[in-house]
Amino acid sequence: MRHGGTLTLVGAGDADSLDPALSVHTATRGILRAYTRQLVTYRAGRDQQAAGTVVADMATELPTRENGRLDAGGQEYVFTIRPGVRWDDHRPVTASDIARGLKRLAHPDAPSPALTYFARTIRGLAELRDQLASVDPTEVAKVIECAKLEGIEVIGTDTVVLRTLGHSVDFLNILALPSATPAPIDYSGFLPGSEDIVRRLRSNGPYRVETYVPGKEIHLGRNPAWDPATDPVRAAYLDGISVRMGVSEHEAFRLVDTGEVDMLWDIQPMTVELPRLFGDPRLEIHPAGLLSPYLAVNMLSPNENRATSKVEVRRAVSVALNREAVSRVWGGPRLSDLAWRILPPLCSAYTPIAPVSEGTPTGDPDLARSLLAEAGYPDGVTLRMVHRDRDIHPESVHEMGVALARAGITLRAVPVSITELFTTYFASAEPAVRGDWDLAFTGWEPDWHGDNARTYLQPLFESRPEGSWNLGFYASPQVDRLLAEGRDAEDRALANAAYRAVEAQVLRDMAVIPVLFAHQYWFHSPAVCGWEPYPVLNGDLTNVWRAP
Repeated sequence: MRHGGTLTLVGAGDADSLDPALSVHTATRGILRAYTRQLVTYRAGRDQQAAGTVVADMATELPTRENGRLDAGGQEYVFTIRPGVRWDDHRPVTASDIARGLKRLAHPDAPSPALTYFARTIRGLAELRDQLASVDPTEVAKVIECAKLEGIEVIGTDTVVLRTLGHSVDFLNILALPSATPAPIDYSGFLPGSEDIVRRLRSNGPYRVETYVPGKEIHLGRNPAWDPATDPVRAAYLDGISVRMGVSEHEAFRLVDTGEVDMLWDIQPMTVELPRLFGDPRLEIHPAGLLSPYLAVNMLSPNENRATSKVEVRRAVSVALNREAVSRVWGGPRLSDLAWRILPPLCSAYTPIAPVSEGTPTGDPDLARSLLAEAGYPDGVTLRMVHRDRDIHPESVHEMGVALARAGITLRAVPVSITELFTTYFASAEPAVRGDWDLAFTGWEPDWHGDNARTYLQPLFESRPEGSWNLGFYASPQVDRLLAEGRDAEDRALANAAYRAVEAQVLRDMAVIPVLFAHQYWFHSPAVCGWEPYPVLNGDLTNVWRAP
C-alpha cells in the first residue's frame, strides 16, 4: 500500500448531482463515498455476501437491544457521533446537521430520489413532505429548519434519536445511503442540488471538492479536518482524485488501455473490445444484482390512443424482444443473464420458482402480433423510446427496434444525454403526460446488497409520491398494501414473502419490462491497486492506491 498521488478517471458525462440528497448515478456515488460520511455505512470488499452488512461510520456504534440503543419494540434508535468528526472548515458535525440532512430530503422543489425510503420509514417525515408542498415558497427553508418531527429528536450536540413507523428491518441500510449525509447550516435556505449548494459544498469525509467545472472536471483534494482515527472504513491513501469529463468513449478507453489515465469514469469498454479483455486483471467483473437494462413504461402517454396503458401492448413488447441480441451488445452471457423478473438471484427474496412464465430468448413476433390485435392494434403501433445517447445504449435500442419491428411495433428512438434524461424526461409528470416518451431504456442498481428486495420494489412500483423512481406512474392499491406489509414485517422472512407477492403482481401487470440482469464491469490501468467493488460498484476510491 502506498500513500500519495492523484487518481485520474476519464469519461463522457457529468455527475448527476454533487449534492448527496439528489445523486443516484453509479459513478457519482463513488465520488460521494470520498467526501461524505453517514451515521452507518458498509466496508469495502469483494465478498457479495458480506456487502450488505452495515457497520458504524460517524456513529460510535450500531444501535442494538444489547447496548441499549435500540428499544425493545425495535423502533427507536439512538446514535452518538464520534468525537472528532468535522466538516472541512473544522466545525464539528452535529446532531442538528443530521436532522437537517434528513428533513431537506423532503424539499418540495427538489425532493430526493430516495425520499420514498425515508418518508415511509421515519415518523413524521411524510407529514413534513405534505406540509412543505402547501406552504408559501418563501417559508420552506424556515419550516425545514424549525420543524420538530416525532421521528427525529436532537439531544445536545452529538446525539440523535430516530424513530421508525414500523419494525423496518432494513432501516440501518436506509441510513447508509448517501442521501442520509448530514447537512451543515450553510445549506439552510438553498435549493438542494442548486449552484448555491455546489458553491457551498462541505465535506465530512477524507476528501473535499476543490474544483467542479460542469461537464469538464471534478477534482477532490484532502479534507484537512478529516481524522483517520474517527473513520473505520476509509483509508484515504490518495492525495487527490480527478475526473476528466466530456471525452469520447473511444478516446476514454484508449487513455486507460494505454495507461495514460487510471480508470474509466461513467462508461464501460465497448463491446468490440471485450473479447480480448476477458481474463485481463484490468477488467473487473462483479455480480451486482442490477436490473439493467429494463424498460420503464409510460402509463400516462396519450400516444396511439394510449397504447402503453393497455397491458396487452406491454406484454407484446416484452414477448417480441430479442433479449439474446441485447445481451450480445452487453458482452454476452459472461456479463449478463436474460431477465423476465424483477428480483435477481443475489436478492435474499429471490425464489427459483418463476413468478410468471418466461418467454423465448430471441422473441416471439407471432405471439406479439396477436397480443397487439387483441389490444386493438392489428396493423401495429409506433412507440417512442427515450434512452441515453452514449455507451452501449444506442446499439441496444437499435437491436430492440429490429426485434420489435418483426411484430409490427415501430420504435422511434429518442437519444438524450444522461443529464437531460433525469432532469427533463424523468423529473416530473409533464413529459409523460405530453407523450414525449412511451418507453424508457434504463436500469436499476439496488441501493444496498443482500436483504434488499425493498430497494427494487418500493422505488419502482409504489404509487408515485414525490421523490419516487416510479418513472411510468404505475399505480396499484394491492401493490401499495403489500409494500406496506413488507416494510412493517417483524422479521425478514415475513418481509420477503410480501415482497415476492409484489414482484408477482407487477409482472402480471407488466408495470416494467425486464430485459437483463447485468453484471457490473469496470476497466482500470495496472497502476490502480486495492480496487474493491462494494459498496459502490465503480470501486471504493477511498481504499485505492496507485502503484509507483
